[in-house]
Amino acid sequence: MYNGWIRGIDEGENDPTFKYAAETAIRAEEIGIHSIWVPDHLLNPMKGEREKSLEAWTTLTALAVITKKVELFHTTLCQGFRYPAVLAKMCATLDDVSNGRFRFALGAGWFAREFQSYGAPWHDHDSRIDRAREQIEIIKSLWTQPVTNYKGEFFEIVNGVLEPKPLQKPHPPIWWGGQSEKSRQLVADLADGWLMGSCTLQEAQQRIHDMAARLKEKGRGGIQYAIPGRIYIEKTDEEARRHVERLTGGNANLFTDIMARDFVGSPRTITDRMQRLSEMGFDYIIFQPSPALKTLDEIEENLIPML
Repeated sequence: MYNGWIRGIDEGENDPTFKYAAETAIRAEEIGIHSIWVPDHLLNPMKGEREKSLEAWTTLTALAVITKKVELFHTTLCQGFRYPAVLAKMCATLDDVSNGRFRFALGAGWFAREFQSYGAPWHDHDSRIDRAREQIEIIKSLWTQPVTNYKGEFFEIVNGVLEPKPLQKPHPPIWWGGQSEKSRQLVADLADGWLMGSCTLQEAQQRIHDMAARLKEKGRGGIQYAIPGRIYIEKTDEEARRHVERLTGGNANLFTDIMARDFVGSPRTITDRMQRLSEMGFDYIIFQPSPALKTLDEIEENLIPML
């Protein structure tokens, strides 16, 4: 979607066109990838605002038509880009288009410049999450109730009607992306899944434990968890390390961050990390491949046979 996943570095990725996104999605489904996650930005957050990027909702809807099995997520829909009732309608339609493969993933948004560039109002962090909480309550009601009346601090719905309802019952899974305290409170109250940011294994374990305690306090059962990471597969760990060193061009902090948080190494090293995350309770591991098609070929050849 953005010519790669490292800010300001040429990763040898193709331009983000729908043709390339479609080829990548079809290839991912062919090799057995279970889900596709499309980020929602109006400006390119990786390579610069004047670089190309695709709009997320249009892209995922089109990918729903050309795929048959993969689950369809955004990472994540920005709460400030779409009115909640309109978004509820869009989701219900995409659930129909995809034959029930759509998963609703929302986030607060963090890239203030794109709000300014597109004339969308920008609010402080806590206010964005408070608005998202109301949005989720409205959307869930429209998906499940014959008529919705809602009056909150930020949004009001009068005799709201949404038909047809989503295919999935009682409604598509609701995910939230973010790990601030306000985000964790929202997840514990309203979400069916939590998309974390990339992190070390120790941090991932701590986050799982923290959320489990919050859910228990609320009297809720378990939810699903997802974690993203860039992926660099080589024959040996040392070859992978040297590849990341070349890619980061002497930026020691970036190198250290990738080595600690992402999927770097031989197929065995990467599958071991995946296994540890699975044992912690993660349901989805989201690879951020670049170049995408080349990396998918490497995943099929070297990684999938070991799973």
